[in-house]
Amino acid sequence: WGKGGGGSHIFIFGHYPWFLQKETEKDKHVKSSSAAPVGWGPPGTAIPDSYFTVPLEYRVVAMKLFKKYNVTACFSGHFHQNVVTKSSWGMDMIVTGPLSMTLSSSVQSDLSDEKHGVGMRIVDVFADEKGKFTHEWKLLDEDKPFMFGESMMQRASMIKAASMMQRIKKSLCLALTKK
Repeated sequence: WGKGGGGSHIFIFGHYPWFLQKETEKDKHVKSSSAAPVGWGPPGTAIPDSYFTVPLEYRVVAMKLFKKYNVTACFSGHFHQNVVTKSSWGMDMIVTGPLSMTLSSSVQSDLSDEKHGVGMRIVDVFADEKGKFTHEWKLLDEDKPFMFGESMMQRASMIKAASMMQRIKKSLCLALTKK
C-alpha cells in the first residue's frame, strides 16, 4: 500500500529491535549484556543483549521484505537504551530509550553516541523529499539525566514535556499530510 499509494516513506514500528548492530548478527554470537536493574537478581546480574532482539530466523524473512519494499526506517524500544544503526542497504534501525528505567549494555559506546537517560525521540518527516527524515533523542531533563529509582514527576518539567508533545504532534501531522 505504501509504495502503490504514493507514500514518500515507509516506517516500521515495533516493540522489539530487529537488530542492534547488523541485520545478520546471529543470536549466539552477540556476547554483550546489559546490567540488570537493582533488585532483579543478585548483584552483578546481567541480561544478554541477544534477549532484546527479534531472533535471526524471523529477522531474515522480515529484512528481505524491508529491502524489497525499500523501508525507510524501523523504530523500536524494548532495549531501554538508544541504538542508531543501519542495515547493509541503508535502512535505519532506531532503537529508542525509555521513559522509565534505563539499562546500559557492556558495548553501549559502540551502539550510540546519544545521551543516556530517560527521554523521547523527536522525528521530523519531510513529505516532499522521498525518504528524508531527521530524529533527535531528547532527555526529559538535559541538566541531570533521569536514572532508575527517581520519580517522573520529580524530574520532568511539565512545560518542557508539553513543548515536546507539540513538536511530536506537528511531526505526525506533517507525516500524515499527503502531497
